[in-house]
Amino acid sequence: MKVYFLSISTFADNQLNLLHHLAEDIDISYGVIIPCKRANFNEQELRSSLAGQPKIKFNAFHLKYRFRDPRVIKTYVEIIRAIKKADPDVIYFTNFDQVYINLLLLLLNKNKTVVGFHDVENHSNTRFDFLTNLGKNILFKNFRHFHTYSQSQAGILKKRYPEKKIYTIPLPLIGFGNGIGNAPQNKLTHFLFFGNILSYKGLDILLHAVNRLSKKYKNFRLVVAGRSDEWEKLYENIVEDPEVIIKQVRFIENGEIPGFFDLADYVVLPYRDTTQSGPLMISYNYNVPVIASNAVGFREFIEQGISGYVFDLDKQNDLDRLLEEALHRTPAEYNQLKVNQKQFVEANFSMNSLVERYRAMFSDVSSDGRKSA
Repeated sequence: MKVYFLSISTFADNQLNLLHHLAEDIDISYGVIIPCKRANFNEQELRSSLAGQPKIKFNAFHLKYRFRDPRVIKTYVEIIRAIKKADPDVIYFTNFDQVYINLLLLLLNKNKTVVGFHDVENHSNTRFDFLTNLGKNILFKNFRHFHTYSQSQAGILKKRYPEKKIYTIPLPLIGFGNGIGNAPQNKLTHFLFFGNILSYKGLDILLHAVNRLSKKYKNFRLVVAGRSDEWEKLYENIVEDPEVIIKQVRFIENGEIPGFFDLADYVVLPYRDTTQSGPLMISYNYNVPVIASNAVGFREFIEQGISGYVFDLDKQNDLDRLLEEALHRTPAEYNQLKVNQKQFVEANFSMNSLVERYRAMFSDVSSDGRKSA
């Protein structure tokens, strides 16, 4: 079977390992759109990650302009031509909410195309909300096969479009190489907030909780690692005790990521809403317990007291309780939590299971494509 897997470099962190496994018995063409800004991976990093896998044909498509600039259409036309030339049995496209590429995808065979959706429904306070919904609706109305990464998003899509065929397969674990294994041996507990700082991720909720916690305790640090265009405007003024905050508000290189998770005792995910979280899957990969909100998108991926702990967004200051409990947890209790999390992850997110589900999805879509030919 031949599959053309078209995506954007922003999502490569959760695709590279998966593609290596899929390529064992599927001929993969991996087309990656590399934005002019905030690409996460450059072409050389992607090529290096795919070295030694001759069954993956790699195509990089560089955008010279912003997504909303109509001049990107020229590159998108090249992508459509490349897919048609490859003549795959299945086309897999990971949607990233851009109108121009989504319109051009209508030139492809819709019956053998499956579209992956991280967010069927936009997060709160999404920028350019109208345009992203326009991009989504082009795909929803014109394609038949869809892949979601959570049951909650599948339910939303099924309710809107009951006639569509929906496959639900979670994100794989996300890793960036081995950790350095030299976290400081001291009595400080390190909480980590990791990833792009956006309104829906609730960093302000965490910062307010840390303010209250720091009035009682000094034996912890909150590491904030991720880029933000609005740190000074929205977050800096919240911080009351700079001593307990370690700020790394910038673009985090992939090679730095294991070090942040090595240092962390807990990854905190105070999201107001979510579908499925990349930082959660990185935490699971590096066996770091999580403290997360009870946003709908987390409920099917976190087991209370096993893989981490969940606080109630609607209960005032409930996050404070979990942060304080973490400070009082004994080393034996914490080590047992890590053991429990590791077993939970192995049972629910094994690569073998995910690969089989992708193979089954591709086989099904390929069969539908042949029937309609």
